[in-house]
Amino acid sequence: MKNLILIATLMISVGAAAQDEIIFPHDIHIEQEIACTDCHAGIEAATAVGERFMPAMDFCSDCHEVDDDEQCVMCHTSPDDAGDYPERIFGAQFFSHAAHGGADIECATCHGILAESEPRIPGKPDCRACHATAEFFTDCGLCHADPARPIPSSHHNNWLTQHALPARTAPGACFQCHTESGCEECHGGDNLRPRSHGLNFEFAHSIVALGNEMECAACHQDPQYCSSCHIAERVIPRSHSRADWMNGSDGGRHAMDASFEMEQCIACHDLGNQAPTCARCHGG
Repeated sequence: MKNLILIATLMISVGAAAQDEIIFPHDIHIEQEIACTDCHAGIEAATAVGERFMPAMDFCSDCHEVDDDEQCVMCHTSPDDAGDYPERIFGAQFFSHAAHGGADIECATCHGILAESEPRIPGKPDCRACHATAEFFTDCGLCHADPARPIPSSHHNNWLTQHALPARTAPGACFQCHTESGCEECHGGDNLRPRSHGLNFEFAHSIVALGNEMECAACHQDPQYCSSCHIAERVIPRSHSRADWMNGSDGGRHAMDASFEMEQCIACHDLGNQAPTCARCHGG
């Protein structure tokens, strides 16, 4: 039984080794001052990636002895079973080399410096270096043929309920496709409560809000969101409960505080003299 397993393993190994791969050292060709378009002729006018722009053996024969069997190992890992370039499936089928070349974008900008490393296929982060993320996925069709927006493999069936941790640890990855307005469709206002907003948060949030105004404003951008609840529930700041907060002669303590910290006043009374609570004394 062990012998059979060993033979099967050897057969699999031999089969895997026989798979031919084409070797093309880009750095050597760059040293010879061979331009990208010399080998990939026509790609500068391509408006999609469906057509192959790889050099054929006849083209290589201009410089190499392709009829010499001993030279096959220069390009083929398995010369006895030499094959063609492997098929590739590109996600961005409508990527236009013509548009990028017309904008004077060099090949190395997207594919890397070929004198230092083999070319790479640019990913979404490379695209976002120049192209801003559009709202509501309206830019997907520029490059992707599928009318439905492409969904990353990480977005599994439970992604909607489990995306919080990845979004918190790597928000840059989210913004490759999503904008803040897309998040606010679900997270705006009090539609979804963050984990920090426990069941008792309504009664204890004042301590948190006092030192984290910027974090609160990430969702609660409209001051009326806060004041509407405070007015309805007759919740007022502690300073407003002072006996000398207002009087008819000099305005009381609130006039003094307003002269030093007007920003705190307009956090709730953002209409100035037009605010109902202010207009009674200050006029409309």
